[in-house]
Parts: sequence; structure tokens; C-alpha cells
Amino acid sequence: MALAGRWRIALFAFALALTGCGAPAPAAGSVAPPEAYPGGELLVSVEWLSQHLDDPSLRLLDASPLHEYQAGHIPGAIHVWWQDTIEVHNEIYGMLVGEPGRAELIRQAGITPQSRVVVYDGAGNRYAARIVWTLHALGFRQVQVLQGGRQAWEAAGLPLTRRLPPAPAPGKLAQQLDYSVLIGIDDVLASLGDPAVAIVDNRTPEEQRETWNGRLRLGKIPGAAMIPWTALTERGPIPAYRDPAALRGLFASQGVTPDKTVIVYGLHGPRAAQTYLALKLLGYPSVRVYDGSWAEWSTRADLPLEPLP
Repeated sequence: MALAGRWRIALFAFALALTGCGAPAPAAGSVAPPEAYPGGELLVSVEWLSQHLDDPSLRLLDASPLHEYQAGHIPGAIHVWWQDTIEVHNEIYGMLVGEPGRAELIRQAGITPQSRVVVYDGAGNRYAARIVWTLHALGFRQVQVLQGGRQAWEAAGLPLTRRLPPAPAPGKLAQQLDYSVLIGIDDVLASLGDPAVAIVDNRTPEEQRETWNGRLRLGKIPGAAMIPWTALTERGPIPAYRDPAALRGLFASQGVTPDKTVIVYGLHGPRAAQTYLALKLLGYPSVRVYDGSWAEWSTRADLPLEPLP
């Protein structure tokens, strides 16, 4: 093992000893480990990442705003930004970027079929979730999120750096969309009233009142369960995903159960990714993001609305 790798492991172990994070019974509000989730293969812990920074197949991506990345990032992390996943030439804001834009995103991030991608940010991983979903939409599954994001890394006493890593070799992935994680407006409309389908509106109360200067109508897609994306992560200093029992209860209380196909939408498509990831962490087998989301549905006068509660 390289000297740098041994140093990181020792520092992490020391931080665990100081904070008591290694205790077998975590206190309420602590970070749930990846193995606690049915879909825990979508997460990595700070400990795991600290031990694998030197792995040649690892592609570490920081999805924070650029100024945050420049102020300090995990060593070796390459900056990516969620707005590079949206199509600027589409009149519906937030739609998945077209094939040329996807190819450029993959090229700059240096992602190949052999890569193991880990994404994080400092905002409860809501930006990272969009990157994960975008890669899933391309059929790429070797992608994970750092549980707790940058805050968990810093809380463990591990270092950030301002040093930019060397540019990776250009990446390339096949361009074939996986529609098992993606759904269009016509199929959403056809699913209304289907007992085998649950629709989740993940807008916050503030987003529900957003009209974009009169462009968006008020309301929701008929039958949609209202579960804001802000309810999916801890409110403490480390915005990790809530423990599985809490997340499971949150969704099940509104009839969003694993036996159903779950359609998720937000104010716009990128917002929906956070709920997509939370449901996949719980092991829900069929979760699809309505890419047009409320930004599209509410502008169609021919589509039904249900009043907000």
C-alpha cells in the first residue's frame, strides 16, 4: 500500500476514535452506513473512500458549485456540474441533455466502462444524485454517492485541497438510453389511476408556489404523493440520507411501496433525482424519473391538475 494511502487510513482511524463514530450502536441522527440500506451498493462511506483514493479505476467527482470546489475538495476529485446534464436548447427547463452533451460530459469526467465512479457534494448530495441518475439513464451502474458528502469527510478530520488534479484521459460510454429509469409525459398521463403505479411530487412548499412569472400553473399531477426532497436527508451538520426505517416509513405512509412502479417528478427534472436515489437506496425495483417534471406538465393546458393540499 502506498504511503499516502496508509496515512489516510491512520488519520481516519484516529478521527473515529476521537468522535466515537466506531461505536456499534450509533446515536440518533448519526450517519447510517451503506450496508444498512437494501440498496446500499449505491453508497460508499468516508472510511471506504479514504482507503481507495489511489485506486486506478476510481473516478471521483465533486458536483458542488464551482466556487465551493475551488475553495476545497477531496484530493483527486474532478469538478462536474448538474447544469451540464440539461439540454439548453429545449424549451422545457431541466430536460436531459442530448447525445452530444452527454458525450462531452462523459469525456471531460474521464468515465469509461471500467471506471468506478463516486460522486459527492456539500448540499446533501442533491447535485450528486442528478449525476448518478444521468449515468443510470445511460445504462452505467458503477456509480455511487459518498454518504454524508463533503461534510462527512471533513467531520472525520480528513483533508481537503485546492490543488487541481491532472485532467483525466478522455472518457467514453455507449449512448443508449435506459428507459427503465426515465419516463415521458405521454406515459405519465397513461399511468394516472393505475393502482400499480405511485407518483411522487418532491417539490418543497416553496417550490409548489413557484410560477416562474406566470408560466407554471399551481397544483399537482392527480394522485401524486407530496414528499419534498428536503425530507430525505438529515438536518444536522452532516446531511446524510436518513436511516432506512425513517425513509421507508416516509414513503409507505403515503402509499409509495416497493411493489409499485414509482414515478418521481419535481419542479424540474434534476430535482427529481434526489428522490430517485433515496428510493433505490431502499431497494425499490422500479423507479422512473419524469424528466419534464412540473416544468413541462404545468404548462400544458390540456393536462389535468389536482389542487394542492
